[in-house]
Amino acid sequence: MIVIKKRIGIPRSLLYYKYFPLWKTFLEELGVEIVLSDRTNSKIIDIGGRYAIDEICIPLKLYYGHVLNLLEKNIDYLFVPRYVSTTIGTYFCPKFLGLPDMVRGTIDNLPPIIEFEVNMQKRPMYLSAYKLGKVLHKSTWQIKKAYEKAIKDYKYFRQLMVDGLSFKKALNVLNSKNRNFKPKKKIIDYVAKIAIIGHGYNVHDSFINMNLINKLNKMKVNVVTLENLPLEIFKNQTVITNTLENYWGNEEEILSAVNYLFETKDIDGIIFICSFCCGPDSLIDEIMARDAKKLKIPYIGLVLDEHSGQAGVITRVEAFVDMIVRKKNNIRIIYKKPTMPIGIINKSEKEVGAEF
Repeated sequence: MIVIKKRIGIPRSLLYYKYFPLWKTFLEELGVEIVLSDRTNSKIIDIGGRYAIDEICIPLKLYYGHVLNLLEKNIDYLFVPRYVSTTIGTYFCPKFLGLPDMVRGTIDNLPPIIEFEVNMQKRPMYLSAYKLGKVLHKSTWQIKKAYEKAIKDYKYFRQLMVDGLSFKKALNVLNSKNRNFKPKKKIIDYVAKIAIIGHGYNVHDSFINMNLINKLNKMKVNVVTLENLPLEIFKNQTVITNTLENYWGNEEEILSAVNYLFETKDIDGIIFICSFCCGPDSLIDEIMARDAKKLKIPYIGLVLDEHSGQAGVITRVEAFVDMIVRKKNNIRIIYKKPTMPIGIINKSEKEVGAEF
């Protein structure tokens, strides 16, 4: 007997870059076939922008484009998650809270939408998974088994990224079914170590960020992303001041990551990628820039939208890297042991260094 699997389309956008390994394992264990939209390209951006108002952020415009791309792939269902909160006391931004409703209200002739509502303020996530499994007419035992496998795979995926793999490479390892993979560290003479911080859909979508990570690697920059940092640093909520706490879920992770980098001082600079029109990102950008200035850690904020010119962005990044390399080289020269007689030097090395 041939069993025809239901085809569920998942847009390769927004929280795809954070939770797709979890969704993938869970849905596949429930016996469905996952269909992904194409990787982001100029056509997807263009068509998505036609369905969105001008004032909306580019990640949501991209999401519309990816949904429309899936409609060309003969899918039975469209998977549109509704993430409200994943930790007590924080919330996702409104575009995630109302995503299924916005898609329904914007695009016509949609297949049935399967929602996956995650709201830790009301219920634990396994109950949300149970509800999703029942929509697909699966038994309690099937749902439980699929959920446990999904959580296990997701933890393995996250550990792969902590061990230094990129999102794409970690996903490839997960798809290979290899559960004993040990990343090999390449011995490269890096000129600098720079953290690229931001939402996954900005950092790991190479089209929208103009292949920034690859370009930095070609400059011999050791790139660190939020997902490469230790998992335990994200357990406690960030306190901005004695009276102000952050309540945006995605921004909470960014603040935790940057605070960790500020404390360890194990990086030479930070690049923050945010989307034009993103209110929460605009707020934390100011906070991080202020703190970086106090600690004298080079920091740059890149605001991207569909009109961002590659030449301008890359020129700023190249200048930023060049500034960091020059700074590091100056420090090495300043504190290098003198090769000439001390009597020829009018100022001590410490005094010369103070001028920079």
